[in-house]
Amino acid sequence: MDPQTVRRQTVQIVRCLLDDSSTESRRGDIEHDGPGGDDDQFDPVIIAGKLKAVADKLQHDTEFQAALREFQQASTKQAILSAFSQGVQTLCQPRATGAQAEVAPEMQLIRASVSLGMYIKQKSPELISKLEDAIGTFLNTRVGDWVGQQGGWDAVANA
Repeated sequence: MDPQTVRRQTVQIVRCLLDDSSTESRRGDIEHDGPGGDDDQFDPVIIAGKLKAVADKLQHDTEFQAALREFQQASTKQAILSAFSQGVQTLCQPRATGAQAEVAPEMQLIRASVSLGMYIKQKSPELISKLEDAIGTFLNTRVGDWVGQQGGWDAVANA
């Protein structure tokens, strides 16, 4: 899948992740390529729902709480992106349990970024506009190529 399509899909997924409106109303806002487009089967609402399902797993993690505090203290766009990226990296470091060793590093980054993003959204809703940009930039920069190599977000979400 071409990188531009992956970037566009990532933005749509992040918007759905952070939007509290109903699923049906979000579907009306989704851009499609039209018949025969590369992402005819792409539904960011469904993919966002699958990603939200993994977001609850890190809620009580002490490293997760520390990453949240650092994000809340950041004020500039670059500081926010840096704090968000550092928080995700911390959450993806190998743990003593080894439970994450079976998951691709890119999937760990996706899961951790969605978990951190959903928690920040819940605890600091005033940061949503900054958060949307940070998550989208992070995902496109860190896993965008990998998502494209897997066949797009549909393939990643169904893995």
